[in-house]
Amino acid sequence: MKNKGKLCSIALASTFLVLVFMILISVAASAAQVTKIGTGYEPAVYGNNVVWTNGVVIHLYDLTNKTDTMFSSSGASSPDIYDSKLVWHDESSGTPRLSVYDISTAAKSYITQNVDQYSKPAIYGNRIVWSANDSVYLRDISTSTQTKIGNGSSPDIYDTKVVYYSYSEDPEMDITIRMYDIDTKKKITVNSYGDPNIPRIWDTNVIWSDVYNHQGYIAMYNTSTKKIIDVTHQLDTDPYGNEYGASTGTHIAIQNDKIVYNKCLDDYEGKPGVYVYNISTGQSTPVYNYLEEVYTTPEIYNNTIVWGIDKNYVNGEAGNGIYLYDLANEPENLTAI
Repeated sequence: MKNKGKLCSIALASTFLVLVFMILISVAASAAQVTKIGTGYEPAVYGNNVVWTNGVVIHLYDLTNKTDTMFSSSGASSPDIYDSKLVWHDESSGTPRLSVYDISTAAKSYITQNVDQYSKPAIYGNRIVWSANDSVYLRDISTSTQTKIGNGSSPDIYDTKVVYYSYSEDPEMDITIRMYDIDTKKKITVNSYGDPNIPRIWDTNVIWSDVYNHQGYIAMYNTSTKKIIDVTHQLDTDPYGNEYGASTGTHIAIQNDKIVYNKCLDDYEGKPGVYVYNISTGQSTPVYNYLEEVYTTPEIYNNTIVWGIDKNYVNGEAGNGIYLYDLANEPENLTAI
């Protein structure tokens, strides 16, 4: 009996060690999912390139070669990238302007007209959109032509469509998401419900944050079906009587059939952190968890997700790292909710 007791103790100890070992392996595997590629804020990604800024330098990181090329640009913010072209807000001259940089030729130019301190550019092909003084502008850098296309802010562009937020353009509505067709020069109101902000567009899908309550939730409009759905939860009450939802609208992005977003609270909807939503399946999946009230800025291109910490909310615990996650390499680590 004594030997049997010893054997049981040994077995229990061995089981405990195996469990500890498995936990350590699991933690290591989880940590290996995410790669820190630099420090700064506001990353954007296209193809094999990630761009971000630390306020005085623009970083261009090549994911294939793992090289970081830097461009001096004091007062730099809000970079965006499409193919071989970079664009960002630049105040190095003391006056707000937009810098345009061609990676393939190293040529740099500036957009100086109708730019203010809040202008954040978005680029698709040879077209750049931004807002200034409650007006939305479109510039074709291949022809150097610039046009005011609407009254509003926070524009985004996909192909020949531009979406933006407006509170003054539609006389029958207070706050709207508007869409402008570059070819036909016609506009439509996509949404006028709630408090819609920061619209983003890809193909036939337009998404936005409705920030009527707390940090908002994500809604999506399909231009083909003309239907609106909720991507994340509005403010609601869980089965235990606690508030949940309205914690996913601080930063959103869309590309192909995926939406990435930040969730800042721990509630019935899920843990705080970086999430990816699959439009085809209608499922959200946590990519990386953070503590509550950490505000990340995820962006996506194909299977590459990059993010930093929102510089408007950064604190010592969150840091200022730029992180990368490749969905293609480690999909088995993600569990949909």
